[in-house]
Amino acid sequence: MTISPNVDTRPKRAPTKPLTLNCIGAGRTGSTLCRLLSPYICISQIINRTEKSAQKALSFIQNSSTGALTASDFTTLKPADIWMITCPDDAISEQGKALLESNILRDGDTIFHCSGALSSAIFDSTGSTKINVASIHPIHSFAQPEKSLATFSGTYCALEGDDTAISLIGPLFESIGALLMPIGRENKVLYHLSTVTACNYLVSLLDLSQTMLSEAGISDIGNTKPLQGLIEKTVNNFFQGNAKTALTGPFARGDINTIAGHLNALKTTPPVWQEVYTSLGHLTLNIARTQGQLPEDNLAAIADLLDHAQREQNK
Repeated sequence: MTISPNVDTRPKRAPTKPLTLNCIGAGRTGSTLCRLLSPYICISQIINRTEKSAQKALSFIQNSSTGALTASDFTTLKPADIWMITCPDDAISEQGKALLESNILRDGDTIFHCSGALSSAIFDSTGSTKINVASIHPIHSFAQPEKSLATFSGTYCALEGDDTAISLIGPLFESIGALLMPIGRENKVLYHLSTVTACNYLVSLLDLSQTMLSEAGISDIGNTKPLQGLIEKTVNNFFQGNAKTALTGPFARGDINTIAGHLNALKTTPPVWQEVYTSLGHLTLNIARTQGQLPEDNLAAIADLLDHAQREQNK
């Protein structure tokens, strides 16, 4: 028999079966990640505490083939290659334990969570089932999921776990634009402190600044917040350089009398305002010292002012 040169006689490879993913605790983070990941993996089931929240997640994910369950329905779970747990940190251990006890896991399945403070060690007690474990934490605010769909790409994500899980989860998140940062299990808490300070505490400081401005008799002027330009310029200066190049103001200038005036004004304000000012004052003074512009006498005088104020607070 003569074979046409245009006929491909090579053995045909069986089509690759798409990986499946189940998500436990699909709130704002889980729902957003499921929708972003859905072009690259089959989202099989969403398991939330209530039917209402599960249906809300499904509506956002926009995948008609995904099923919804409540946490009480673990007996009706479907197997999945990957299990993503995105519930609040305090519930991860509980939900992981329920999953491990459900007998739905198969050898070779992967579990990961998206907590910043917890490591994959929380899944170490896996019984006889040989599963792969990891954690990946996006340094991203999911407060507005619709906006996160457009802004997630370029997000740094701290990733740790066993090699098999990392080789699976890493490329999956890279497909949606994640920039991976390897991290050791033992460093997760300190890492998370960094993100909380940068995000949560920044919001608290901005709110405190706005409150002080209001107490001074100035509120929003039209649609423009008076502090917005200053805040944006300061943040841009920091990321275009560093703390040393971005710091301006009385600490950078060594204005002893100005800082003394601040501390005097704070005596009639809530105590927490004074605590914030003096604690951050010492950190700010350290940055000013690195600039190398101030005489040591100025630096020492400002440090004495802050120390005296703190001693008065503690009386």
